[in-house]
Amino acid sequence: MEKLASIRLERTPIGRRTGCTEARSGLEAKPKERRMPRILQERLDQVEREIELYLEFDKAEKDRLNRESYLWTAEDRIEWQETQSANAQRVRGLLDERDALRRQLGL
Repeated sequence: MEKLASIRLERTPIGRRTGCTEARSGLEAKPKERRMPRILQERLDQVEREIELYLEFDKAEKDRLNRESYLWTAEDRIEWQETQSANAQRVRGLLDERDALRRQLGL
């Protein structure tokens, strides 16, 4: 019976991936205290990357405005301003999220 359970586990995606043949795959939950800082740090890293991307995009768009705006129609300018406003709002939200994550991590 034990061998049958072992064979069944090997056929599952987890068993094949990990090579585990025991009923316990070694993936028991870690204490929440140890897991949370890592998860929070990963989210903080992701938020900081998003902020950087938005800021790079903002700089590129402002450069484009300086180069091309004299060719734009009024509708183009309005659309550009709306996009810039939406991006700025998103960056503010990301900055708030970053601050909250830093507080949770004690940084």
